[in-house]
Amino acid sequence: MNRASQRLDARKQLLLAQSQLQRMQLALYVGDARDALRPASLMGAAMVRPAALIALVDPVARLLGWRRLARVVRLGAIAVAVFRIARAWRGSAPTQ
Repeated sequence: MNRASQRLDARKQLLLAQSQLQRMQLALYVGDARDALRPASLMGAAMVRPAALIALVDPVARLLGWRRLARVVRLGAIAVAVFRIARAWRGSAPTQ
């Protein structure tokens, strides 16, 4: 029983290390892609906005996971769209 517990613990540590390595590799690849796609003339303010967005999204993504974060963002976008449609519809309704 103790040996099986040690094996399971070692397996968990290995999976955690692999997960962290994959996250670091993904961050590196995203950074490389961003640098490759960004025009050379866009420096300064154009770099601050994506960096601030990443600084906000990264901790939330670590807590929730990327799939949950994507689901929350998608639901938020739908909610904003419905809200804007409702506001536009209410504003264009004829007054009596």
